[in-house]
Amino acid sequence: MQTYSLYQLNQAIRESLRVVIPDTLWLRAEIHNITSNYSGHCYLDLIEKSEHNDQIIAKQRATIWASTYRLLAHKFYSATGGTLQAGMNILVEVSVEFHELYGLSLNIKDIDPTYTLGELQRRRLEIIQRLKKHGLIDKNRQLPMPRLIKRIAIISSPTAAGYSDFIHQLNHNPHGFTYQTTLFPAIMQGSQTEESILSALASIESQNSGCPILSPCFRGTSEAEGVLHSSFLTPHSSFDIVVIIRGGGATSDLQAFDSEQLAERCANFPLPIITGIGHLRDETILDLVAHKNLKTPTAVAEYIISHTLELDMYLLELGDRIQKSAILRLEQEKNLLTSLSAYIPQYALRLLTASDNKLTALQHRIGLKTADFIAKNRLLLDRKSDQLNAIVNQQLQQQQNNLKLIETKLQLLDPQQLLKKGYSFTTHNGKLVTSVNQLTSGDTIITTLADGTIDSIVK
Repeated sequence: MQTYSLYQLNQAIRESLRVVIPDTLWLRAEIHNITSNYSGHCYLDLIEKSEHNDQIIAKQRATIWASTYRLLAHKFYSATGGTLQAGMNILVEVSVEFHELYGLSLNIKDIDPTYTLGELQRRRLEIIQRLKKHGLIDKNRQLPMPRLIKRIAIISSPTAAGYSDFIHQLNHNPHGFTYQTTLFPAIMQGSQTEESILSALASIESQNSGCPILSPCFRGTSEAEGVLHSSFLTPHSSFDIVVIIRGGGATSDLQAFDSEQLAERCANFPLPIITGIGHLRDETILDLVAHKNLKTPTAVAEYIISHTLELDMYLLELGDRIQKSAILRLEQEKNLLTSLSAYIPQYALRLLTASDNKLTALQHRIGLKTADFIAKNRLLLDRKSDQLNAIVNQQLQQQQNNLKLIETKLQLLDPQQLLKKGYSFTTHNGKLVTSVNQLTSGDTIITTLADGTIDSIVK
């Protein structure tokens, strides 16, 4: 048996590879790790996994030299809209090289982006383009994130490790914040994932009504702070946000989260949606349309806690500013009252003095005007008095003449005067007799003369 040195063995391997392996060949593999250095060279660890499980069955180093990498990176980005990343399946043209000191390596010469894309990837890009065309990529992100996140609707599997991690992180935060969580169970992997999540979203939307809950969630909350907290609540809403979370899993399980129907539903949803799908390397279409996407459920919980902490700090700062402003205002008012207390008596005395002077001057003016008025109208009054006296005297004289005339008429009508002239009048039973028809035979009548009466009996 021939004996080889290590160098001889490596030489033999290199020569054998030169004979057996063509200068270049197309290689299918998955990128396990990828890095680049300051010089622009790209270094990859390529692997192949078993068809039955994720067990790595082959691994090899590969290099893309800087000049080639610039061209291939541009080519890949133009076709896929992304960059080479760990977890991608690639089809590359390589030359197989073996060095006695550094061993076997692959020098990548070219890449076929269409292989990486595949049918699913191409469809994924088409969906993204349609979503962009209809303005749906950023639509949910345009919704305002509530200042206070308290009521959380969760879409997840109740048995998922990611869900339990999320709840534990949320409920055991170091700040003592409390949250109201409602689970809407859903299947998070497999063929029923899309339909299950859509159903959960429909249930959330049907409950997304009613008055907000005003219970505070901050430590040491006073009644005044409670009022501040209530102002940050979304009115007429049962939930503040929606969280879609799952644990880790195979990359193939993410296909459901690239659904166009699910993406459209989430983009148009009336509440902000936060995703934590659980894959560190992959970004689904659902992640793209979400208000915010985070890699893991734990990261989602940390974001919510951090968001609440920011509000808590803001309110504490606001309370401090209000307190300082109130103290300053009270001090200013106190100083103003002190100055006014010293000024008011002096001001009141000046007002009283001025009023007294005005009153004295007014009384003097009234006296002068009254005397002037009396003097100006005295002559008029005297004239009116003389005219009135003349009118009264004239009326009295006229009335005296009228009385004398009446007296004369009365004297002429006096019965005694008529009697003295030879006239008489007859009465019967006290009634004046003016006609013989008033009397009957035997009646006694009385005839009155100037100097007496005569009694007679009618025959």
